[in-house]
Amino acid sequence: MNRKPEVEAVLERSLLKQVRVPRLDSRFDARVWARIEANESRATASAPAPTALPQAARWLHIVNIVGLASAAVVVCMYGAKMLAGMDLSASMPEISAATGERIVSGMCMGIAGAALVFGLMFTPVGRRLREELG
Repeated sequence: MNRKPEVEAVLERSLLKQVRVPRLDSRFDARVWARIEANESRATASAPAPTALPQAARWLHIVNIVGLASAAVVVCMYGAKMLAGMDLSASMPEISAATGERIVSGMCMGIAGAALVFGLMFTPVGRRLREELG
């Protein structure tokens, strides 16, 4: 009795002798469905009827919209006055073609690295890393 299947068979028989489970018949099914129906009827009876927004909530929503609109108007008015006297013209510095190419290749590497990391987040390795880190 050294083999695993034989040991498992002996344990299974021993367990079956120790635990006697009553057979479930149609009466059990009927009781379960009756309990489910009773819970559903209780839930539908106690659920409040959907009501419209209360009057105070509607007025609060309207006041919020008016407040946001007035704040936007004030910011635009004072912002226009503040920016009216400023000289916003600025010239970009001249860069050589080699420097521009180096900047573009660096940006491409950064974007590719970010895309790779983003893609790895949805693999099993990324999930495991996210679980490890937090």
